[in-house]
Amino acid sequence: MFLGSIYAGRVSELRQLFQEIKARGYKIVGPKLLDGVIRLAELHNFEDIPYGVGDVQKPGYYRVKADGGRFRNPMDSPKRILYPPELLLFKVKNGIEVEYPSYEFPKTAFFGIKPCDLAAIMIMDRVQGELGDEYFLKMRKNLMIVVENCIEPGENCFCATMGTGPAATGGFDIAYTKLDDSLVLFQAGSDIGVDILGELNLEPASPDQIDRLREALSKASEKARADFRLDNLSDLLELNLESSVYKEIAEKCLGCANCNMVCPTCFCFDIVDEPEIDGSAKRIRVWDGCHSYSYAQVAGGHFRKDLWARYRHWILHKFVYWLRQFGTYGCVGCGRCITWCPAGIDIREVVSKVVKEVEERCKR
Repeated sequence: MFLGSIYAGRVSELRQLFQEIKARGYKIVGPKLLDGVIRLAELHNFEDIPYGVGDVQKPGYYRVKADGGRFRNPMDSPKRILYPPELLLFKVKNGIEVEYPSYEFPKTAFFGIKPCDLAAIMIMDRVQGELGDEYFLKMRKNLMIVVENCIEPGENCFCATMGTGPAATGGFDIAYTKLDDSLVLFQAGSDIGVDILGELNLEPASPDQIDRLREALSKASEKARADFRLDNLSDLLELNLESSVYKEIAEKCLGCANCNMVCPTCFCFDIVDEPEIDGSAKRIRVWDGCHSYSYAQVAGGHFRKDLWARYRHWILHKFVYWLRQFGTYGCVGCGRCITWCPAGIDIREVVSKVVKEVEERCKR
């Protein structure tokens, strides 16, 4: 589970870590309470992180509580920063002059993101990175990742099933686990992480402290699970393409594409041309979602008119097609699509029901 040596400190060392990263010229982005919702936003001070604020996440339900508890995933994922909802591709002036934007980024550090969001970034490395997305690659080059291991997953979390949490196993510069205010455990995952932790007042973690860490993460892993297994999952889903479950879900689904928008890995987009009053024009890339009616509408017609078929496509892409395309699942188990679905649809229940239909059929 752990990459290397683990060191012990307090919340004061966590604050020191924040200040050290800021002193090195990084813009820090992390969880911040804004208008009653925890978002990903720029952090100017360590106190901007809403420690002591808990959240309650259920299907179609989100509330924050200043109860001394822990918060889970912010509404935003790192995708909003690395793959923005709107991106200018180029401008056309005077009818023929094409002007391309110059994408330049300051050094940026994600601070306190969860392991499932780290896993989403690593999936984006396989998608946007390998496909040559210029914006993503330039920002990724200057990105530091400080991840917080999750010891109290929420009701909608299933990272343990997807193998993305509750502890980060790689891809980070620094990982920490805040067991309580008197004990924070730190781990370096890169050379710069080793260098920065060397500036903090840390001691090697004792065997008892490491045992506490293992116990906390083990309990979190037991909780953050769905009622399905990954073994043969893609095969089972493909064996039940005409499942009645999809049609039942379509009776509730609004086709709003909220799930696509909050998903940390969904990458579909559309291209929009915007004319200006001065005769120039902009070409903009905007997020799109496979639940939207217009998504599958092309010049020759509409190849996925029914909402149930669009929902099925989303499930199959996450758990079947993504494996073929990129060698990994497209779902990290963050639970955002459950929390922010206005109809309270639970992707875990959908997948479980479809799989159980196949298993029951095979028993006959």
